[in-house]
Amino acid sequence: MASATEADNRTSTETQSKYERLRLATDDRIVLMTLVSTGVGALAGGYLGGQLSGRQYLAERAHRLPTTVSGWFFYQKWKNYRVLLGAMKGAVRYGSKIGGCVLAYSSIEAGVDRLVGEVQMFSSVAAGLSTAVGMSLIARLPRSSARRARLAGIAVGAFTGAAQDAARYRTTLQPPAYVVWAHNKFKAATSQPI
Repeated sequence: MASATEADNRTSTETQSKYERLRLATDDRIVLMTLVSTGVGALAGGYLGGQLSGRQYLAERAHRLPTTVSGWFFYQKWKNYRVLLGAMKGAVRYGSKIGGCVLAYSSIEAGVDRLVGEVQMFSSVAAGLSTAVGMSLIARLPRSSARRARLAGIAVGAFTGAAQDAARYRTTLQPPAYVVWAHNKFKAATSQPI
């Protein structure tokens, strides 16, 4: 019975290592990418939300500024409360949006890897394009903005996929399938007599 369990574990490990990117298993990579991007989005959203709330508070009260020392004390106190509340709202808003986008991207990338049967750059390009199209539809972007979003998705997917393929080649010294295919096509084209 122990040998069957060991065989199952070995098969699971081989499957995981076949689809790992940047030396991370698929599940670990999805969770890590989502958590890191949510944290970065929360930091950016907190900063932007706090700035916006501070400016809004100033604009709302510019016509009746305090005239006493205690008035200025309470003005600053309430402004700080509003800035903190705006920062928290912005952190949740941006963190969830960016985390959701990265979760969609990494899940689609892993799904395409499994569908194709190997890790390659085109899975990342497909994930970038799919995520861009999905977010364009959700945000109801106009055609010109949706086109730019698609181009950005393709560019991000191509860049991350190529970087991951380069890192994988550096560790395994085995080129991706599309590089081997292109090399064989080029070799066949140059070896034919004119």
